[in-house]
Amino acid sequence: MYVGVDGGKSKTVCLLADATGTILGWGRSGGSDKAAVPVDEAIDAIATAVDAALAEARVTRNDLAVGCFGLAGADWPEDFILLRDILQERGLARDVVVRNDAQIALRAASRSGLGLVLSAGTHLSVALRTESGQEWFSGWSSVDGPGGSEAGRRVVWAVLHEYDSRGAPTALTGALFEATGLGPEELLRAISRGAVDEQFTAGLAPLLFQTYAATSDAVAAGIIADLGREIARWVTGLSDRFGLMASDLDVFLAGGLFRAPGDLLRESLAAAVRATVPRARLLPAEHEPVVGALYEAFEHAGGALTTGVVHRIAASAPPPAFFETA
Repeated sequence: MYVGVDGGKSKTVCLLADATGTILGWGRSGGSDKAAVPVDEAIDAIATAVDAALAEARVTRNDLAVGCFGLAGADWPEDFILLRDILQERGLARDVVVRNDAQIALRAASRSGLGLVLSAGTHLSVALRTESGQEWFSGWSSVDGPGGSEAGRRVVWAVLHEYDSRGAPTALTGALFEATGLGPEELLRAISRGAVDEQFTAGLAPLLFQTYAATSDAVAAGIIADLGREIARWVTGLSDRFGLMASDLDVFLAGGLFRAPGDLLRESLAAAVRATVPRARLLPAEHEPVVGALYEAFEHAGGALTTGVVHRIAASAPPPAFFETA
C-alpha cells in the first residue's frame, strides 16, 4: 500500500492506494504545520488522517510500504530528517519520504513534474523544477506575501481606513459586519487584545472575492488586483533567477484564492507576468496537492508511474468537497 499526505496549517489530508493506483481510503484531520503547533501535535494530526484512510480501506499500518508526506513546516534540511524519523518511528510507513507541501503541489499540478506552482492557501507557497533538474521552494519566504491571510488582513484595514477617514467607503464594511458581527470599533478592540490573528484574517479572504463578485466594489477590486500583481513578482523574480525569462514556462495555479469567484485575480496576475515573461503559460493545477504526494510515493518505491496508475488515481480520488476547508 502507498500513502500520500498533504499537511498544512488548516488541514491534513491523506490518500491510500494499492499498487495499481486505486485509492482505497482517505482521511483528514486538523492542521499539521509544526511551525504553528507543537511537533507532537502535528504528528498526531498526520496519524489521525492516515488512520482514517486505513480504517476505510480496512488495512493496518503494517500494510504501508511507502509514504510521501508533503508538509508545511518541512523547510530546513534538519526538518526533513526530524519529520522522517518521527513518522517512521510512529509506523506511518516502512519507507518514509518527506517533502515540502509546495513541492507536492507542483508534482500534482504538472504531469511532467516541471514548471512553477503558485499554491495560494493561508500563505502563498511556491515551488519550481526546471528541465535541468534545479529545484526550489519558498519555505519561510512565504510568510511574507499575498496569501489568504494577507488578503484578509487587507480587508480588515480597508474597513478600518474607511472608519478613520484614511480610505474610501467600501462594501467590505457591511460584509465583514454581517460575517463576524464586528463593527470598526469592535474590530480595533479585537486587534488590541490580539484576537485578530492569521486564522482570523485567512477566514476573511473568501469575503473579499464574494463582495467584489456581488457589488463590483472599487476598494475590493483594488485589493484583488494588487494581490495579483504581487503574486506575479514570484514568477518574474524566479524566471530571472533561473534563466527562464524567454522560456515556455508553465505556471500552475493551485489553492483556495485561485478557486474564488471572478477572474480579476487571474487577469491581474496574467497581465503582470506577461509583461516580463511573455511566453509563460498560466494553467490550473491538474490535481489536489495530496495526489502529488501519492505520485512521489510510487516513484520512490521504484515503480513506474504509468498512465494506467495515474488514471486510476484520478478516477478513484475522493470528491472535491472532501478537500474543502471546513
